[in-house]
Amino acid sequence: MNMTQEFDLLVIGAGALGIFHAYHALKAGKKVLLLEKDKRAQEATVRNFGQIVPSGLIPGSEWHEYGRIATELYKEIQEDFNIGIRNNGSCYIASTTTEMAVLEELQDKFKAVDYHSELWTKAQLLDKYPMVQADYATGALYFPQEVSAEPEILIHRMLEFLLLKFPQQFSYRNNCPVVDAATRSEQATITTADKQVYKAAHCIICSGREFKLLFPEVFAGSGLIVSKLNMMATCPQQHTVLPGNILTGLTIRRYESFTACDSYQALDPAEVPQDCSDYGIHILFKQRVDGSVIIGDSHQYAPIADQDDLSVFYNDMHINEIMLREAKKIMQLDNWNIAQNWAGFYAQHEEEISCHTIEDRIHIVTGIGGKGMTTSAGFAAQNIRKIFNH
Repeated sequence: MNMTQEFDLLVIGAGALGIFHAYHALKAGKKVLLLEKDKRAQEATVRNFGQIVPSGLIPGSEWHEYGRIATELYKEIQEDFNIGIRNNGSCYIASTTTEMAVLEELQDKFKAVDYHSELWTKAQLLDKYPMVQADYATGALYFPQEVSAEPEILIHRMLEFLLLKFPQQFSYRNNCPVVDAATRSEQATITTADKQVYKAAHCIICSGREFKLLFPEVFAGSGLIVSKLNMMATCPQQHTVLPGNILTGLTIRRYESFTACDSYQALDPAEVPQDCSDYGIHILFKQRVDGSVIIGDSHQYAPIADQDDLSVFYNDMHINEIMLREAKKIMQLDNWNIAQNWAGFYAQHEEEISCHTIEDRIHIVTGIGGKGMTTSAGFAAQNIRKIFNH
């Protein structure tokens, strides 16, 4: 029989929420065990653009603040250990005068909370981003402090960083599903599939859209919705260089920060192609370090218990074709050949995140939605302080 092993904190799930809860607990001097059911994290944390964009969140809101905290933390860690962060900024490109009016209002809102941005004319935009189609652009709003990441690299480099920086405090197991979690004798106790037992003062479950293994009854009543996103990547570009995160007019019509502007009401929904509305498409671009360009994305939704109805095995090429049609209106690339296409799935909640605590010891934290890469590191700092009452 194996001896029960004890920690200060157990974290289930090695995605962004799990990793950064572990990080902040370790910084607070806690002994932490992180468990991942797969060989490595493979859900929303690695299936996204890697755009870290606090500018997409309402100025002055707690989530915008979490994004600012996370951005500075990414930069700080990058100085010590290469996690693949690039400080190339974010650029929102307006395609109409009404979209430009929204960007102008948003800049004023961000000025009020001391979040810097630069408003560019069409000529300035085309000078800095000559690959943008001239007949698409009206102007742009640029955030030089924002960063981008390589999703398939960042979270695994973060794991290496934690193992190196906190060798006495941090333990990690992968290929290790947790099959039971309960509070016993004023401790959180978990059992893994290989019958190992671990105890701690607290357990945080960051299981994303996985609801079948632990507390399915909590997930059933949570109101969580799963979103499926189609994304694709070109072959590496030989000549085109796209700096940073590039977001477009369809994004201006979708992100929270823009919808909070009074001028948003003047946008004409008829200017958006119906098939883009039908599939929740807004066009983003980001160039990887290998020169390939990620293009996306679309959004289809289902309640968490019905997520398998979102065609988990197949991507609809018709949706990809719509995205490519719109992308070509915006950008000039020297190579539009698509090397990869994939689906991402994330859980989201109408209250921005779903947090549920069981007997003050087990904390389910999920449903952060499409802002996970931007805000997880900031939210986790606050949540660790709350859980440990620091």
